[in-house]
Amino acid sequence: MIHLSFEQEKKLIRGLCAALNVEEIDAHYLSEVVTHSDFTGTYSHGLSRLCIYLRQYMANALIPQPDFKLASDKDGALVFDCGGGSGIAAVNRVYDEVLKRAKKYGVAAGVGRNSANIGCGAYYGHRMAEDNMIGIVVSNTYPCQAPFGGADRLIGTNPIILGCPTTNPERPIVIDVSTSGVAIGKVQAYRRENKEMPEGWANDYDGNPTTDPNVAYCVRPMGGHKGYGLAVFVDMFGGVLSDALTSPEIPFVEDMRPEETGFAVILLDIEHFINVDRFKEHASLYASLIKNSRVATGVKEIFMPGEIEARLLEERKVTGVDFSDALEAELTELGKKCGALGENGTLADLL
Repeated sequence: MIHLSFEQEKKLIRGLCAALNVEEIDAHYLSEVVTHSDFTGTYSHGLSRLCIYLRQYMANALIPQPDFKLASDKDGALVFDCGGGSGIAAVNRVYDEVLKRAKKYGVAAGVGRNSANIGCGAYYGHRMAEDNMIGIVVSNTYPCQAPFGGADRLIGTNPIILGCPTTNPERPIVIDVSTSGVAIGKVQAYRRENKEMPEGWANDYDGNPTTDPNVAYCVRPMGGHKGYGLAVFVDMFGGVLSDALTSPEIPFVEDMRPEETGFAVILLDIEHFINVDRFKEHASLYASLIKNSRVATGVKEIFMPGEIEARLLEERKVTGVDFSDALEAELTELGKKCGALGENGTLADLL
């Protein structure tokens, strides 16, 4: 088992990326988002997912120094070609540019193509809150869920992320949900640890429910037909609008080929609509009305979207996080393969 502080995890990630010649800005955003994921309890997109990113870099499925460029500029509507690099870095870089336009025009949107997995979406919701924005980020992913009533893998988990500020900068209102009932990364994590999954997460090849991660063929849509419908429109915004691949066309991550996914970032500058302090006060009042309302039998507290994760982040920035022996061993092996560690090296060498 390895124990890491918030800054140690970011340093570890940057060290592994440096060995693979990953562009500095991409390595920075990777370290920020992956660490945010672990420290908010979203382990499926933390160091566990970093193992996949490292393998993709080594297989040239991710480009370490992508040719990221603006493909179309029409005031508040921007299109980017992300050059086949990290999707995490791509979303952040597009966000940076959309933010400038949103401050100018009030509303702005950017779409990106030739991208890849965007990591822990809640991070982008926190960015919106810090920048006094309210907005949405969506991204398509490789097919790992079946359409409602189907058995074939045709649709991605296709996450939807929203965020806005409150009077407490540590407690924004943020939601990050996959349109499937569970992220495929969680199934992969259970497979790695050889643990039985909870019921309702996945189906086998014939569409039957299963709790065995080794026979899980696809995850199930969130809320049945409702999640299925939302997933389709994520592909419209992220894939079709950006001229990227749609989920059925995206290669499986195990294929180690460029994903060529697409995403959309839409930001509204609150100050263009209402005084930002007034917005925060009203948002916080709204939250307090919900939190102070009657709880159901057996429930101790009502949480706002993103509140549990925000509390974990505050706590774990103080205490650090423990990672399993299996994950430490996998990262150590990858560190040696990519040249970040010597033959007898350990992850501690990068801290």
